[in-house]
Amino acid sequence: MTKLFYNPKETAERLSITTRTLANKRAAGSGPPFFKMDGVIRYPINKLETFIDKHIHHNARIANGKD
Repeated sequence: MTKLFYNPKETAERLSITTRTLANKRAAGSGPPFFKMDGVIRYPINKLETFIDKHIHHNARIANGKD
């Protein structure tokens, strides 16, 4: 069975941040997408990977073909 969701601890580990920082980002609306059901927070793995991809920054000089 394929795992579909991470809990906050797993998500924080994936992002190399603390669970408290993750909670702060969630409260501020700047963290990865999540859902909450009956007080339980879960992060869809596919949405987390998309969130990570959208926040990857490239060196502008290399991206423009200039070294």
